[in-house]
Amino acid sequence: MQKLMLTWLPWLLTLLVLQVDSVTQPNIVMMVADDLGWADVPWHDALTIAPTLSSLADTGIILDRHYVQPICSPTRSALMTGKYPSRLGLNHDTINAGEPYGLMVNETIISNYMSELGYSTHAVGKWHLGYCSWDLTPAKRGFDSFYGYYNGHETYYTKVTHKFFDFRLDTQADDGSVNSEVVWKANGTYSTELYADRAAQIIKYHNPSQPLFLYYPMQSVHFPNEVPEKYLKMYEGIVENEKRRTLLAMVTAMDDAAEVVVTALKQSGMWENTVFIFFSDNGGPLEGIGNGQVNYPLRGGKYSYWEGGIRSSSFIHSPMLPGGVINQELLHVTDWLPTLGHLAACGVEPNDQCTGPDMGDIDGVNQWNAIVGAGKSNRTEFLVNIDPKAKNSALRWGPWKLYHGNPGKGDWVPPPSVNEHRYNQQFTHGLRDRNKFETDQEYVFSEGIYNPDTIMLFDVEADPAETNEVSNDNPDVVNTMLERLVYYESRTIPPRNCVRDPASDPAQFGGVWTPWLKTC
Repeated sequence: MQKLMLTWLPWLLTLLVLQVDSVTQPNIVMMVADDLGWADVPWHDALTIAPTLSSLADTGIILDRHYVQPICSPTRSALMTGKYPSRLGLNHDTINAGEPYGLMVNETIISNYMSELGYSTHAVGKWHLGYCSWDLTPAKRGFDSFYGYYNGHETYYTKVTHKFFDFRLDTQADDGSVNSEVVWKANGTYSTELYADRAAQIIKYHNPSQPLFLYYPMQSVHFPNEVPEKYLKMYEGIVENEKRRTLLAMVTAMDDAAEVVVTALKQSGMWENTVFIFFSDNGGPLEGIGNGQVNYPLRGGKYSYWEGGIRSSSFIHSPMLPGGVINQELLHVTDWLPTLGHLAACGVEPNDQCTGPDMGDIDGVNQWNAIVGAGKSNRTEFLVNIDPKAKNSALRWGPWKLYHGNPGKGDWVPPPSVNEHRYNQQFTHGLRDRNKFETDQEYVFSEGIYNPDTIMLFDVEADPAETNEVSNDNPDVVNTMLERLVYYESRTIPPRNCVRDPASDPAQFGGVWTPWLKTC
């Protein structure tokens, strides 16, 4: 199916040739942080030392209402395809090491489109969309090269996950196969520095006659909590909590990686024609290296449907765009595919007469005009998720956010200077009886099988901290949103999670996590 898609895709794109030739195609750098919380950036917490990202955000466009999925693989699948993860079977948990599935090969992804639009395409960092066969890996899916790791996490210095090595350089071969080199020499060097150096190298040797698409998904600031000592020293006497200090030091190291890329773009003469995008793949975890303070004042964190789990610290910056703007338009991670398709085909200037490539039945919408202040958001709702295994779901519609089932841990954990009694108390009003969330009922909206006591409604525009549950006061809103969930359920496929395949054992492949199946 993917081969068929990629066969007719160029024919569709030939309709854009004259259109593309008449515009200047910008370089696009998309930097995606991992597990970065709402309060882990300097425009939300002044204690964070990140001068490069701070300057880019302050002189760019802060995307204040940009939403993602609550965890890694789902967000990345939505970014790549423009589709909700519930349509991809990636709506429950993540793709773990050695599991024989991934983002389906019949999906045309962002690198395929950008390549067909004339871009040089490179990925540097974390993949986490499956690697059971080579067909699922980046260099077989439209990226000219990939440098980084396939799995969801690993150590920053030794590049180990689940006791085995995971770090490589993949490139496209002329015959369509993948040239893959395990980068053993990466062992011992802090990965954030390696990614920055690789990105700078790509920029330095880039052919200036061709636009560049650089997908830059960072390892930072995902666990484990490892960072060079020089960054920790920057927070001595500033941040008392050790876990919080380590997390912010990792943010500062990531900021240096951003500076390396920006400097390389300027030195190569590419910066003036570059659009730089930054966001986090989900909110920060409530436990672990951030000590739960990462999303204040938002409620909840990674894994949850609360605002702290899905509202992403984000911005877009370019010398070609207005600066000093806080954009309040509603945006979702699925929107980046059609938005960048439009940007690549039509250029930076708003142009309603120009269209990007036809991407078929996707959930994302082109938001370029909304981002640059030339129009309103093209969406009024988005599906947070439907997870039949966890028996929960959530939907955003206008200012409203509806939860059905348990949305995940919903604590507020403030910084020490905030009145803990006010924000850290156990929330009970909207939650009602916690036991009612533990139900054996079949989870099917269309058959009317749901417990009304597991419904919660919040006005997240008026109440972004989600402190006031209002479902009893707004029955018509609840019913309308449940009807929308029925529609989205009709487009949902079962989660495709599976157990680790013994045949994936890295011991059979020289101690390296490696594709092990011909097809999967």
